[in-house]
Amino acid sequence: MTSGSTTVYSGRTTNWPVVGLLIAGGLGLALFGRPWAGPWPGMIGPLLFVLGLLAVAVLTTTSLRVTTGPRGVQVWCGPLGWPRFDYARERIVTAQIVPVSIWRTWNWGLNWTPRSGWAFVLRSGPALRLTLTNGRKITVGAADPAAALAALGLSSAG
Repeated sequence: MTSGSTTVYSGRTTNWPVVGLLIAGGLGLALFGRPWAGPWPGMIGPLLFVLGLLAVAVLTTTSLRVTTGPRGVQVWCGPLGWPRFDYARERIVTAQIVPVSIWRTWNWGLNWTPRSGWAFVLRSGPALRLTLTNGRKITVGAADPAAALAALGLSSAG
């Protein structure tokens, strides 16, 4: 999207297979677990806890909306846009496009590791990797990482 002389990228990525699996898993637990008819009436608490975890996973880690431009990078997680992460342009030292594989790392959604930093990844393929002024790295699986990088106005590192 172009507004005057300012270029801004905005894109959404949704991992529909994971959405389907999480919803099917929750429905399966609710229908086939049948805690109300089981021999252990105390099982409804743990079942509700697991269903709550599945709901949180669906609402926070199944889709991303990414916006990049002169203000920096904004990442909204899930269909409700929460949690939200904002990286000001002044804090970004370098940005580059890197390959990511959720099959190799088994990490999808919103995750953090001491070695790799924050990652917002829903699918394998190219992603935008930011290096911040404090040395931390952020990996964002944008729908079009090349357009996201171009809208930042940084020269690609690497």
